Amino acid sequence: MSSIRFAVLARASVLAALSVAVPAVASAQVGHQPSASPYEDFKIGQTLTIMAGWLAIKRDPADVASKSSAMGSLRYDLGVGGPVSLYARYLLAPSERKVLVPNNPRATRVLRMESANTHVMDLGLDISLTGKKTWHNLMPSVNFGGGIASNFAAVDTGAYRFGSKFALTYGASLRYLPRKGPQVRIDIGRYMWKYEYPDRYFVKASDTTSVLTDTRQRSAWRTNWGVSAGVSVPLFR
Repeated sequence: MSSIRFAVLARASVLAALSVAVPAVASAQVGHQPSASPYEDFKIGQTLTIMAGWLAIKRDPADVASKSSAMGSLRYDLGVGGPVSLYARYLLAPSERKVLVPNNPRATRVLRMESANTHVMDLGLDISLTGKKTWHNLMPSVNFGGGIASNFAAVDTGAYRFGSKFALTYGASLRYLPRKGPQVRIDIGRYMWKYEYPDRYFVKASDTTSVLTDTRQRSAWRTNWGVSAGVSVPLFR
């Protein structure tokens, strides 16, 4: 499936969620006195968030991708009007991966494990599902964006290199926004990028096996899950 189809699907999901959530928010406020309403006006300004969590990386066809690992991220949000914020995020997941010698027989093909740090840098939009209000100090939102994923590593012994490539991201968030004290944010997201493999991965070794057998696997998209939580600091209030 192409990145364009992924982007269309993500945008359609956001629009569908908004079409359901906005009427629900409006109707839920009917019948409450302003002093007793669970909804409170909230100014969506600028925040800086430090987060930690887990990045679940799906196995790639050749099994040379980074493994699932803990991750940390730094995120900046800027309100740009109404319920919409623009965000910029940097994510780091230190992990490890297999290094293969594709010309070796299967029994001796794995040369070693090496460290592999996954970096994701993306920009996107975050849309509050309760508008410019909180509900019992909570503000749920959906988000989508795009950027770059890389491990900044050179070509390995088996001629493989992850490189730097386009990444599509989307997900949902829940923020706890008290009048005083720290703000808390929980994110659940999906991170999608494509793997590409060298010709050497399709050449048979002396035991008649190869790393990959189907040339249609020369490039493959994979979707990875991430969950994280952290503390947000309002800026320039």
